[in-house]
Amino acid sequence: MTSLERILCRLKGKQVDKIPNLNIVMMFAAKQIDIPYGQYVTDYEKLVQGNLYCAEKFGIDAMSAISDPMREAAAFGANVIIPEDDVPYCSKNLLEDIEDISAIHIADPFSNSRTLDRIRAVERYHELVGNEYAIIGWVEGVLAEAADLRGVSELMLDLATGEQDATGLFDLIFKQQCAFAKTQIDAGAHIIGIGNAVASLIGPRLYQKYALPYDKMLIEYIHSLHSYAKLHICGNITPLLPYLRETGTDILDVDHMVDFGKTIQMFSDLPVSICGNMDPVSVFLQGDQKKVSNAVIKCISSCNSTTMIAAGCEIPRHTPLENVKTMDNLLWL
Repeated sequence: MTSLERILCRLKGKQVDKIPNLNIVMMFAAKQIDIPYGQYVTDYEKLVQGNLYCAEKFGIDAMSAISDPMREAAAFGANVIIPEDDVPYCSKNLLEDIEDISAIHIADPFSNSRTLDRIRAVERYHELVGNEYAIIGWVEGVLAEAADLRGVSELMLDLATGEQDATGLFDLIFKQQCAFAKTQIDAGAHIIGIGNAVASLIGPRLYQKYALPYDKMLIEYIHSLHSYAKLHICGNITPLLPYLRETGTDILDVDHMVDFGKTIQMFSDLPVSICGNMDPVSVFLQGDQKKVSNAVIKCISSCNSTTMIAAGCEIPRHTPLENVKTMDNLLWL
């Protein structure tokens, strides 16, 4: 059974030979091929090389185009700094006012080097392993992208006070994220990951008002293009779970501070694969093989026929290799 077959079968609750391993590797992947992270996020060939290496060595079942949340921000016109060996970031907020979106540059995803690089990564995956591995493209969720452009603290204050109208900004971002998702699906992505980590900071009332409608619409759009959606919200999303049931996502990533078994039960009546949820730091980075084994076995004990396994977020750069191998060894059925 190929990794692609394994994931597609698991999504439908069909029999598989191994629980799919959906660990996210970024800095870890760059370290394995001995390159600085600045090169990893700007050269799609290196990103592809790092993911292929990790898939072969550590049993990861998907090729992901994720690297950092600043690709779309750069396309919108933000001044993005790319350190030699660290994560890209904005030097200043592009938007001084959430209602004044005149500073935003609307660009075709092919016209900006950072979004184009991600498209090229998906194309390269498709050429090399498109029939063997699930290819995961990536976009920022509308709320997360608004935070990238406005600033997290500023956006939180805007939403909490409700004194300004965010609709214009959110609608604009939504249209661009649909366009970016489409280019990656056209390039060969089987799944589009949606990173919306900032949603874990706003609570259920504000999530339902500001983020849920756009998460639902984006996932519906991805489905209309005959692709799957994977919603990734880092942090404690326990209060959001009743609303996340409404998103229609095919895969829901669950971080380590969320009760994995209860989440699986809560979504068991829906066609959703819950994915998670070991602590990337205390288990993988700081733990030993015994600690990893215990954590993975605990997750497996909660699994149903659609569950997938991964650390709750990215595998840290300096994680011992034996810990990552240990996880995959335990997933074979």
